[in-house]
Amino acid sequence: MPVQIGSFTLKSRVYVPPMAGVTDLVFRQIVRGIDPNCMMSTEMVSSRALLARPESRIMDLAPDEHPIGIQIFGHEPDVMANAAQLAQAKGADFVDINMGCPVPKITKGKDGCALMREPHLARDIIRSVKSAVNIPVTVKFRLGWDDSTRNCVEFGEMVEEAGASMVTVHGRTRQQLYSGVADWHYIAKVKAALSIPVFGNGDVFSPENAATLLEITGCDGVAVARGSLGNPWLIPRITKYLETGVLDDPPDDIERLKWAYMHCLGLLKYKGPRVGINESRRHLTQYTKGISGAAPFRNRLTQIASVDDAARIMAELALACGGTEGEKRFLLAVEQANFKNCEHPGEGNGDGEGCIKPPVYVGAVAPVAVP
Repeated sequence: MPVQIGSFTLKSRVYVPPMAGVTDLVFRQIVRGIDPNCMMSTEMVSSRALLARPESRIMDLAPDEHPIGIQIFGHEPDVMANAAQLAQAKGADFVDINMGCPVPKITKGKDGCALMREPHLARDIIRSVKSAVNIPVTVKFRLGWDDSTRNCVEFGEMVEEAGASMVTVHGRTRQQLYSGVADWHYIAKVKAALSIPVFGNGDVFSPENAATLLEITGCDGVAVARGSLGNPWLIPRITKYLETGVLDDPPDDIERLKWAYMHCLGLLKYKGPRVGINESRRHLTQYTKGISGAAPFRNRLTQIASVDDAARIMAELALACGGTEGEKRFLLAVEQANFKNCEHPGEGNGDGEGCIKPPVYVGAVAPVAVP
């Protein structure tokens, strides 16, 4: 069933919402490569910070990643309107307003979920943003500040009245942060009260979870956040399960390691060696979760200093969990990825300058033909 968000129609009921330090351009390109139709959004960006740095790379968008939204946060209506205009100029299909972030450094400044305690200010922000752009405005919020103030139904009604085209509701309060269990039944109350599309969020770690959430809530779609960490294949698996009832198997261990290396390589190329490697550590540990015997390797991956370190450690893990054939499969993927990421493959002085060199393990097995 297609979902209408303002002026555009979604081809998927699966949404990958903003996650700080996760949903950057590299992560989104990986997800988009295996599920081209899901809706996605950037990491949240401070509207106040954009006044000083309107060129923020958090708003970098690729030409082939639509539908894509840019999420902004703040509590000043005029500043938020300015940020929304920058998002629209960047090419966003919609602008999402964060009214759900529970992190203290955000909420102490009236931003994020703190706005659920000031619905009149929240209304002014939505109206200001809505009047500043001609793309849809969406809002993400939680059940409330705490269990004694679960005002998500009234808040959702206000959000719709103020002009939002869609909402995403996380099934926890701010007080819970990410602990406990998401209350999908409370999300259902929001869905029943609104006429705009509602996406349910919280505790979706499998295709079956997604289907159950939609069954309980009646929501138009499901937002998958933490479940996609190190597991981008969850998105197409959910999509297929919702559309056909067919439950695809997750990828095997070697496939997970191949994509982990490509994610690391992508971060290095996009953000540079220092930032790219630092951010890779978190992602690599996520990709290796669930691989039998990966714990000691995962500890080493938190200390890598280069992409070669990552390749060596994961090659050892590939051998441990997949034998010689598994190691060969992984090393072939490394070889192909490195070749693809050379500045000018096949050119230059033969020293591989500008390329990311393969790990020393490439020479430890018999050469394999690159198809």
